[in-house]
Amino acid sequence: MRILVFILALLSSSVIAFAQLPEGVTATSLGERIQHYDFNSAALNKKMAFVVVQPQGYRTEGKAWPVLFFLHGLGRKETTLIDDAASRARLLEQPYVIVLPRGENGWYFDSPVDPARHYAQYLDEVIALAGRVANFSAERTQRAIGGWSAGGFGSVWACLRHPQGFGTLATIIAVVNFPSAESRFPLTPATFGTDPARWPEFNPLNRAAELRGLNIQLVIGEQASDAVMNEHLSSALTTANIPHEVKRLPGGHTFPTVQAGLGPVLDFVRRHITPDGKAGQ
Repeated sequence: MRILVFILALLSSSVIAFAQLPEGVTATSLGERIQHYDFNSAALNKKMAFVVVQPQGYRTEGKAWPVLFFLHGLGRKETTLIDDAASRARLLEQPYVIVLPRGENGWYFDSPVDPARHYAQYLDEVIALAGRVANFSAERTQRAIGGWSAGGFGSVWACLRHPQGFGTLATIIAVVNFPSAESRFPLTPATFGTDPARWPEFNPLNRAAELRGLNIQLVIGEQASDAVMNEHLSSALTTANIPHEVKRLPGGHTFPTVQAGLGPVLDFVRRHITPDGKAGQ
């Protein structure tokens, strides 16, 4: 009888949890404290997804937790860090919620030439929807964003679009002086178009002074194609008297460099959004 009651209780809790999801959203567990969410994106008019990593001791009620939104690069997906055992372990160690959106190859940017590629608006959707399925803070000082490669671009762009949306920005091998004619990174006309006269308005390096007020960390791969870009961003921040931290690692524009940079980024974020290390207590 006790076994039957236990099974019924489990089924009941599962139904309740499912019923609490927003309409059109489905959730799948990827392991302890890791949830994968599928939803229909209005911005992209197709099904998209994101992952939420919960901190140890996470509760859905009570005080809201700090949060990091971390964006992947081109050719990767929302589960790339989850699929890598070492990266997964690092994510699970953090005392804050981590949201990993699926970004495809959209740069988290609204294309001026293709209305079907509104990936900045899509990122806004993810942030809003994640806030409905996870308990995290709306306070700027407890919200961080970052990413690697094109995700680094997207995270900087998100800070420029929403100056009060985040308090901390941390990137790894970010493509930040882009698009530009002299860039060594392959141009993506489907996103940014083919008119060089318009590229400066899309290039976050030209708006570096607008990043004032953020806690900023740049992780640079010393042999990476984006190294010069990031050094230029660091110089622009210095010229604008914006304090920031630069960490240089051996390596190129590769996933091993992302793996090496993930720990420093997560630690940097932790210092700034959970300074006492007791998030959510």
